[in-house]
Amino acid sequence: MYPWLETVYAQLQMSFQQQRFHHAQMFHGMTGVGKLELAQSLSAALLCKQAGTSLRACGQCKSCLLVEADNHPDKLLITAESHSISVEAIRSLNDFIFHSAQQGGNKVVVIDGIEKLTESAANALLKTLEEPAKGRYLLLLCNDTERVTATVLSRCNKMNVGVADVDSAEGWLAQQGIHSGQYPWVAHFISQPLLLLRWAQAQQLGAIDNLWQEAQRLGEGADAEALAKALQADTSLVKVFCGFALAAINTKIARGELAFDKAQVAIATLRRFSVDQHTVLGLNLSLSLSRLCYQLQQTLR
Repeated sequence: MYPWLETVYAQLQMSFQQQRFHHAQMFHGMTGVGKLELAQSLSAALLCKQAGTSLRACGQCKSCLLVEADNHPDKLLITAESHSISVEAIRSLNDFIFHSAQQGGNKVVVIDGIEKLTESAANALLKTLEEPAKGRYLLLLCNDTERVTATVLSRCNKMNVGVADVDSAEGWLAQQGIHSGQYPWVAHFISQPLLLLRWAQAQQLGAIDNLWQEAQRLGEGADAEALAKALQADTSLVKVFCGFALAAINTKIARGELAFDKAQVAIATLRRFSVDQHTVLGLNLSLSLSRLCYQLQQTLR
């Protein structure tokens, strides 16, 4: 288990040993913090024949070997198809939960992206949340609890998953060859170590550094064409670029290089661009980036 997750896991162990362990656990936190990895470790422990109250999988029993092979009949993983989790997926979950365990122990369901439930799916899940069967556990993962239906949210034990010990995350990243001084922006993502690792493995660190450099040049005139090319190749980086641009604006404010009224205009322009990327269908990214760069250059120079 990742070192920064040990504190959260210890809390789960304590509640399990004190028989206060909730049947529906919601793990929420930023992308790249390890929510799914935490749920997988917990699933293995709940299914393990030797774990007892320790809530630690032995790694050797038949159940552990089935989990390791990703073939345990009493474990179900549900993820979003496209951008949502359908009511059909939740109905299959309900069928799974109420059938007997093939290994004679617990049954565990992991839902990755609980905020992506359709309204019908959320309603279908309520009965399982309200009437838990013995030995049945739901581990629900989300990035943002504000997007989770209130009726679902209120029926779960909510645990924030984050990096409380920055040193442990930095040490772990260093072992992976990623150092906080490698790029000026790495420190902004120490609380998302698995995201940094994913970028490193995909050899994207250099491309992301280019986004950082362009964000620093917004006042002088960033290269909108280069930005469009980079962001069209991976649209998930639009949010990253917006974060870099906001950091650059805040730096100018802190240095006294930007008047308050201009700062407000710049931030509003950036927020409007960010929202449009998520809400306007068919938006021309290249054109909207050109407009953003021009508007910010006029405001920040």
